[in-house]
Amino acid sequence: MKIYFAIPLFILFVLAMGCIGQPAQPQPQNVTTEEVQKPVTEVVKETPKIVLESYPTQINAGEVATFKWSVSGAKGTVMSNAVYIGKESNPVNENTPPEKTTYTLSTVKSDTKYTLPGEFTDSIQIDEPGTYYARAHTVVDGKNIWSGEVSFTVLSPQGQAVKEYSIKVGDSGFEPAEITVKKGDVVKLHFEVEQDVNPAGVRIVSPGWKNAPALKPGELQDVEFVADSSFEYNLYWMAGNLLRGKGKVVVE
Repeated sequence: MKIYFAIPLFILFVLAMGCIGQPAQPQPQNVTTEEVQKPVTEVVKETPKIVLESYPTQINAGEVATFKWSVSGAKGTVMSNAVYIGKESNPVNENTPPEKTTYTLSTVKSDTKYTLPGEFTDSIQIDEPGTYYARAHTVVDGKNIWSGEVSFTVLSPQGQAVKEYSIKVGDSGFEPAEITVKKGDVVKLHFEVEQDVNPAGVRIVSPGWKNAPALKPGELQDVEFVADSSFEYNLYWMAGNLLRGKGKVVVE
C-alpha cells in the first residue's frame, strides 16, 4: 500500500518541478539599423590679420614718426614685418609684394626675425613735407598680408600746413592759370580734367614735378612740392602732342 501511494506523489512532484524549472522565453526586442550620429566639431582655421594700431596724424618735417601694429591668426617666425610709407595711395592684395607698390619709405630691418602672433613698434624719420600714406605688412605662408591704409600729414620744419589749390583743366588751358605762394610753403595742386576735353586725353608737364601721366576726361592728378622758386607748367593734348595752355606758380 505504501508503494502505491508514493508513486502518484512522485509523479506530481516531477510535473511540478518541470513547470517551475521552465526557463522564461525572452521577449522579442525592436532592433534598429540606424547609427547614432555623433556631433562633429569643425576646426576653423583663423585667418592671418595685421592691424596698424597707432600712427602719427601730423608731424613736422625732420621728426620721427612712430607706428604700432599687431599680427594675429598666424604662428611662427617671419623675416618680413614692417610699415611701408609713401606719398601715393596704393591698392593692394595678397599677391602684391612691397616692391610692386610706390611706397618709398619703410621700417624694414634686414636680418631681423619676428615671432607671430604679436605686437610691434617701430619708428622712421621723415624729412620731406607732404601728405603720406602707410600700411603695415607681413608675409604668412607665402601670402602678403596688408593692413588697411592710413594717411597723415608732414608739415614744414617750421610747422606750416600744406596749402592746397584746385585747378580746372580744359581744352584751352587752366583755371586759374596762376597761383601765388610763399617760399617754403608746402603746396598741393589738385588738377581736375573737365569732361569735355579731347577724348584722347591730356598731359600736364612741368619742371616742378616728375610725373606727367596721360589724363582722360574726368580724371584727377595731385602734385605736391615745397615752394622754392617760380615755375611754369604746360598742357598738351595726347593727340598730336599739341600745346593747349600754360599755367604758373609764382613764389614770393
